[in-house]
Amino acid sequence: MNFRAIVVVVFLVVVSGGLMVHFRQQSITGVPSGPVKTDDVPVPPKTGPYGKFVVADEPVHHFGVMELGQKGSHEFKIRNDGPGPLKMVALARDHTCQCTLGTLGADGLKPGEESTVTMKWEIKNPATTFEHSAKIRTDDPDNPVITFLVRGLVGKRLTIRTGSEVLVGQLSDTKVTERILVVHSETVDAFEITKLESSNPAIVVTSRPLVGAELREATLDPAVEASSRVMRDTRQSEAEGKKPSEAGHEGHNHAAPGPDGNLATGMQPEVKSGYELKVVFNSGLPIGKFRESLTIHTDIPETSPMVIMFEGSRAGPIEILGTPGTGWSPTEALLRFPRFRAKEGKKAKLLVFVKKTETPWKITDANVSPSFLKYQLIKDENFKGLGRDRYDLFIEIPAGEPPVSLGGETIGSLILSTNHPDAKSIRLGIEFTSY
Repeated sequence: MNFRAIVVVVFLVVVSGGLMVHFRQQSITGVPSGPVKTDDVPVPPKTGPYGKFVVADEPVHHFGVMELGQKGSHEFKIRNDGPGPLKMVALARDHTCQCTLGTLGADGLKPGEESTVTMKWEIKNPATTFEHSAKIRTDDPDNPVITFLVRGLVGKRLTIRTGSEVLVGQLSDTKVTERILVVHSETVDAFEITKLESSNPAIVVTSRPLVGAELREATLDPAVEASSRVMRDTRQSEAEGKKPSEAGHEGHNHAAPGPDGNLATGMQPEVKSGYELKVVFNSGLPIGKFRESLTIHTDIPETSPMVIMFEGSRAGPIEILGTPGTGWSPTEALLRFPRFRAKEGKKAKLLVFVKKTETPWKITDANVSPSFLKYQLIKDENFKGLGRDRYDLFIEIPAGEPPVSLGGETIGSLILSTNHPDAKSIRLGIEFTSY
């Protein structure tokens, strides 16, 4: 064989879902006799001898698991096993990308010559599956188009399957509310949680490491598992039905992607390490809607702390009900006013029921937003409820204030501090639009 060294480089970069390809062939033993235009498609000669394109190994590279932002490369070995020369070209129309072609010898790859195709990539899309390709056209009548594939999975260094926003719902007043979370890594074999920081001392968090089957079970996503099982069965059936390649001795003369040309979207990286977090919500949380955070610090290098947000509400020993026509949502602890004219103002009445204690209940402090918001709390002396007192809570947007729209992420609020041992704070959200 003639092993004149020739290098073929294909450079792939994922840019906003696109693909950039550079294809170059250079001979280090002489000056190329002339370029091949990128618009030319090699055409097999009318009569032989023909070149025969062979890939020494599979034309598909599985890189396993990589992280977002990482770069990789792989070298495919190719050769011409035919008695005639082999011409090759990479065309821009074969890719949804930019494609530049360097110089190629006029005779292409001579019989017995070997070369390499190097694919380089960077993970810039957080999608779980990664697959891109580069096509090379040849004048081999049996292999006019050869597709080289690079495939793999994109794993997360630190993640939580339930997501970083956890809806707790309404806390029970008779028993402690708990939530179990699992924080894990798809790329790090082992790590330690060095600190757990809660934004409220009433939220207590403990952790324990998970390994083996317990870790797999805790992080299992039934939908993903079902999809992966179907994919494995499909590929196994296809593999059993394929005939051995008859093209190139120990090599392969074609590159066939999967059933749909892509990796199955249900595939997920294997979980390598993780912890179970037990989150306990005690009675110290404010009455009404709450939004608190948990910050998880680890010893994983170059990894920012993970922040999990908890959102829910608490009724506790104080219950707030709306009166007819009042837009009060007890689960959200949110009062919604209908649209009204700013010059007329608006007023709403809520009923507040408070469990009796040895010390008469009272408001010790109040914070309102916007600042012109007014409130008034009046005890109903005629109420004879067993073990409870009733108060009328009036919330008012005074007439003549500037038009305001509060809703969505930006709402008004009324926060009342009290002397109740089990309800130190009451927090109400307020939405309204005045015009």
